[in-house]
Amino acid sequence: MNRCLTKVLVIFLSLFLSVACAGGPEFQKSEKNPSSAQPAPMKPQKLQKKSLSSDPLAYYYFLLSQFKLRQGKIDEAMKDLKEAITRDNKEPSLRVELATLYVHKGLLNEAIEECNIALYHDPDYLSAHLLLGGIYSMLKKHPLAIATYNKVLEINPRHRESYLFLSSLYEDIQDHDQAINVLKRLIKMEPNSVMGYYALGRIYIRTKSYELAKQNFLKTLEIEPNLISAWMDLGMTYEIQDEPEKAAEVYKKILTLDPDNKKARSRLGQIFVKEKKFDDALNQFREMQKSDSEDLNIRTKMGLIYMEQGNLDQAILEFNFVLAVNPKDDRVRYYLGAAYVEKSAFDQAVVEFKKIPPESTLFSDSRRNITLILRKQNRMGEAIRILEESIQAKPKEVDLYLILSAVFEKENQMEKALAILKRGLENNQNDPELHFQLGALYDKMGDFDKMVTEMKEVLRLNPNHADALNYLGYSYSDRGIHLEEALKLVQKAMELKPNMGYITDSLGWVYYKLGNYEKAVAELEKANRLTPDDATITEHLADGYLKLSQIEKAIEFYEKSLKLDPKPDQKERLQKKIQELKEKKKF
Repeated sequence: MNRCLTKVLVIFLSLFLSVACAGGPEFQKSEKNPSSAQPAPMKPQKLQKKSLSSDPLAYYYFLLSQFKLRQGKIDEAMKDLKEAITRDNKEPSLRVELATLYVHKGLLNEAIEECNIALYHDPDYLSAHLLLGGIYSMLKKHPLAIATYNKVLEINPRHRESYLFLSSLYEDIQDHDQAINVLKRLIKMEPNSVMGYYALGRIYIRTKSYELAKQNFLKTLEIEPNLISAWMDLGMTYEIQDEPEKAAEVYKKILTLDPDNKKARSRLGQIFVKEKKFDDALNQFREMQKSDSEDLNIRTKMGLIYMEQGNLDQAILEFNFVLAVNPKDDRVRYYLGAAYVEKSAFDQAVVEFKKIPPESTLFSDSRRNITLILRKQNRMGEAIRILEESIQAKPKEVDLYLILSAVFEKENQMEKALAILKRGLENNQNDPELHFQLGALYDKMGDFDKMVTEMKEVLRLNPNHADALNYLGYSYSDRGIHLEEALKLVQKAMELKPNMGYITDSLGWVYYKLGNYEKAVAELEKANRLTPDDATITEHLADGYLKLSQIEKAIEFYEKSLKLDPKPDQKERLQKKIQELKEKKKF
């Protein structure tokens, strides 16, 4: 090298080193972890020592690129690195440095190419593998990323970050067993690995292995007692397992470590709400308010607690405060309307519900509430007008047709109710709920065949519509027709909704019609336990007892049914049955 070039190098090196001493990263023979595609969960380790090129010009252009990089001149830095590579194209560290800049520029394919060239010259060059693993992870190329991190661990089995990256990749592809195995290898290598135990606990939460999750969180906290994220996950695990007292203790512990932790305080407040400890809950939310008085969600939660306490004026005050700041919050507007309903301030409730616009997900519910209020006030004409206007504003909203149809049905205007449902189907022809209500309405109007047609259409659209299965099965059994098909329909409904009294009653009634009275009574007794206040279910049970010659029980349950406000025709029928049985007992 000539003297002039040597002098330039010495001057430039002095300048560069003075910048490096100011605190920037320095080029070292021991290479850094260059992966920027995937952040490491803990401080990177020094990986391996690599001798730089003996070519002084390659070294010069490398230093020049670092100087340009500190000035934010990435394109010029890349140009200098490329020049360094032309001077020594076999040096892997130069390739990885260039690949890292390509990543910063979003040129991932070029970065991959440089890493592969580096590995061609040095197959065990860790930095190239790590950067490749990060890029593949970012591109969601999981098999390539997994293979790359496995290679890193083959080269350096003590590279802890790669265990964590690898486990995370297996989690992404739902291979929980492999993810767990990788973390267990890390823990075997480092028995006090905080991140190993913590990551393992989180996987066990995802696999719903809650006891194992707790064990690993507790082990994490044994090693690192102040790791708030582990405390938080432990608390939420206790909540999932319905252990609110333990969860509350955990959240209190977090608040001793970090009094401003909003998440822990909010979870603690919600536990108090579930336990009906409303004053304690309010105390937590007031504490949150001190540190963040502008958080409207806190005020909303406090308003809901005041509603639960029956402190409606305070609830209304909180909701109005939120709406003054954010008048477009339809959820809080709905709560305000509900608070006015609870206060029996019905006109104010209607005013608030009317403000909820058609684009809101609460639009239909708000119209349902308006309808209920106006019906109480005998203002059905106004309710119908509002619903018609709402349908005009949102013709695809199925619930609006169902609400308006129900209004006409309550008014015994069956033809109008029918017409509304048909109108709904013009705009929503494949909606199962409209077909179901249409079928039920045909049944009430005495048109059995059209009811069957509509229920079959519901099941064509949704074969797992439990209510349609039950309705059709019960209707067949009540008429004593298609009993085997009825049994299959109701049994499927039971599978879908196993603890519903009215479906259990249908199953018992099918058995009754089939003449299997012991099975019938077993199901009807269960139905009566599930729904003890239904006159029809209670009458069915009495009918079952009668078939088993249990006269006293039959009379008892007919009389119970009579007290449950049956319809006029049912009331007359029950009175007749009771009278006949009591007459029969005399002989």
